[in-house]
Amino acid sequence: MSKKTFYIILITLIGLLMVGSLIWYFFSKPPEPATTESAGFSFPGQETAADLTLLSYESVISARFVGDDVLFYDFSDQLWQLKSGELKPSLSAQQVAENPKPGAKSTAFSPDAKKIVYYISDSKNNSLFTSDADGRNQKTLIKNLQLRDIILSWPKTNQIIMTSRPSGLVRGGLWWFDTNNLKLVKVIGDLPGLEAVFSPKGNEFIYSYVSQNGQNPILAVYRNGVSKKITNVSTLVDKCAWSDDSINIYCAVPKSWPDSAVLPDDYYKGIISTIDDIWKINTETGAKNIVFEDMEDISNLALNDVEDSLIFILKSSGFLYKLNLE
Repeated sequence: MSKKTFYIILITLIGLLMVGSLIWYFFSKPPEPATTESAGFSFPGQETAADLTLLSYESVISARFVGDDVLFYDFSDQLWQLKSGELKPSLSAQQVAENPKPGAKSTAFSPDAKKIVYYISDSKNNSLFTSDADGRNQKTLIKNLQLRDIILSWPKTNQIIMTSRPSGLVRGGLWWFDTNNLKLVKVIGDLPGLEAVFSPKGNEFIYSYVSQNGQNPILAVYRNGVSKKITNVSTLVDKCAWSDDSINIYCAVPKSWPDSAVLPDDYYKGIISTIDDIWKINTETGAKNIVFEDMEDISNLALNDVEDSLIFILKSSGFLYKLNLE
């Protein structure tokens, strides 16, 4: 073999090694940590290193787990169900109220989802009604309710909750209504921007409120008649969800809030948006662990029973996503 031929072969081999090294580098190197840009928010069905999956193809109003299945409402008043292990949702066979009370300003399902409570408000008075889930068998609970502009929830069979519609410019309160003795009791009050989310057991709740100028959201827990602040966390309860043990919560915590914002008003109006980190917080001990960093603005969080999946709504699109926590 001539020297010229030898050098040609040697140069060719070196070139192949360099090309092979480049291919190995780009296709075999470990992926970068997931960020909001790499999380796949824009692509239906896409999964990423963060195990983030898009569940809806339209904007969603609300969503919840039923076991490992996911139920969610869209803005066409359609109820969808995504069964565990399936990739696409289908219309749910569960009945939705066919004849709801006219003028309903707020509604809530009972814990077993068999009944609905309605807050009715018109120019003359405010009332509270219940019905079956399909809108039948309507019954009056309170004919002349003295509270105005409230939001309902129904955490326990005999307990309906009324909370003032949140505004950083108005002091709000929270009331328990006992469906057995028809008594209305004020639990907490005089807090600007007050919002609350009850635990699965229905005995305790987390709540958020703001300072008098509508800033600096504060998170707290109410348990056994005692309120306790959750320190070093500034978020709204609309960005939090209880785990099934009624002890731990998962919250999307903004990295910062705009100084000029009036909260929570400007947030719900869409005037501001945030970049969130997801934290797991023990409401008894105050211990905190970060789960995921640098999410976009998310809300309406919910956990499944075994605490390995978290769903949420992405504020910018209204789409529903699931995050694998394992």
